[in-house]
Amino acid sequence: MKEQFILGWEEWLALPDLGLPAMKAKIDTGARTSALAASAIEEIGTSDQPRVRFVVRPIPGRDDVEITCVADVVDRRDVTSSNGEAERRYVIRTVARMGEREWPIDVTLASREQMAYRMLLGRQAVRADMIVDPATSFRQPQLSYRSYGSAARSEPVSRPLSIGLLSRRPENPSNRRLVRQAELRGHAMPVIDRRRVSLYIASREPAILINGEPLEHLDAVIFRAGKSPSHFTLAIIRQLEHFGTLSLNPVDAMMKAGDALVLRQTLAAAGIDVPEIAVNPRDLARVKSGSEHTLADSLGALGSGRRLRFAIVGNRALVGLEQAPTTALDGDNQWHAITGSGTEVEAARRLAEQAARVIGLGFVAVDVLLSRTGPLVVDVTANVSLSMIERLTGVSLAEAVIVHIEQAVAAHDRRKAQARDQQ
Repeated sequence: MKEQFILGWEEWLALPDLGLPAMKAKIDTGARTSALAASAIEEIGTSDQPRVRFVVRPIPGRDDVEITCVADVVDRRDVTSSNGEAERRYVIRTVARMGEREWPIDVTLASREQMAYRMLLGRQAVRADMIVDPATSFRQPQLSYRSYGSAARSEPVSRPLSIGLLSRRPENPSNRRLVRQAELRGHAMPVIDRRRVSLYIASREPAILINGEPLEHLDAVIFRAGKSPSHFTLAIIRQLEHFGTLSLNPVDAMMKAGDALVLRQTLAAAGIDVPEIAVNPRDLARVKSGSEHTLADSLGALGSGRRLRFAIVGNRALVGLEQAPTTALDGDNQWHAITGSGTEVEAARRLAEQAARVIGLGFVAVDVLLSRTGPLVVDVTANVSLSMIERLTGVSLAEAVIVHIEQAVAAHDRRKAQARDQQ
């Protein structure tokens, strides 16, 4: 027989999709819809896909703990509060979690923060197999406000930015993380499908068209696609750069990283150790097809050393992964977070950061092999599996990328202002 799911009149719950790991909620079966106390409520997104950004102070009496949230708007309702005041509220849909159980709920955003409980769970959110026992409380696992100890947010940039995301897969988990972090920090991130782009190349008034309409100005652009982008994709980014848009990974850098032969020549010329390889005309096609096949023989001669991968944002390695010793594992399962450090790992980290600077990529993954002769750079790619790395390490790369863009655009603005002043 299935164990009963019993709720007391108050319970701890989490709203993980909103970044709220612990909240005390009053179970209010007298209310039809659940309510969440919010402030600074602002509609964002488009008319086709409305979204709302808001601030939650999850700990009563602690105004210093603020979490900025973003959610899809599913409705707008006129709600009359217990004191008789009518209020138009946004309705969002999110996931509630109690213990091991998760289920979707609709929540209205209430702008009154004097609510004793920041969350009210209405009867619509109480499922048919749940039993409410109003004589008890906290029947489900308890959480702690201590989970907000590391929830500090850096301040958003002084002006909102328009950051383009060039990708054919807007629903890709990595892309969704980038969009969410951009919106949390007050920026717009339109997703641009290159298949809908046309370029108008001219000496006077060149343009980029989306479905025939001119693309609005972008402060910055992030390119998300395969290891070797097409010539047309590079042309789009090049045209944006001509318009003054800051590219997280500039065209020239991506061209170096996308060609295995040019990549290794560039790194070697800068004094960065790479696996030695001899190339003749017969090997050229194989060399350009990808580093894994190109380096198979040379890597085999170096022995089975540890292979590390560093995710680098703005020339700084934020996290590191290590490849599992067996090659039988496929995909993301073959990697795990680096545990501990040491002289070898730190040397590899510095080498990875140096390689990123030499190539000129702002967001890049660099693979380093700890060979018998020392660390060697074996691969550099702008196609970073952001969602996989975040899942394995717990580090928010998406937020680091947006913060880096804010800083880079601010520096870009200062340089433009200085240039105008000197004219």
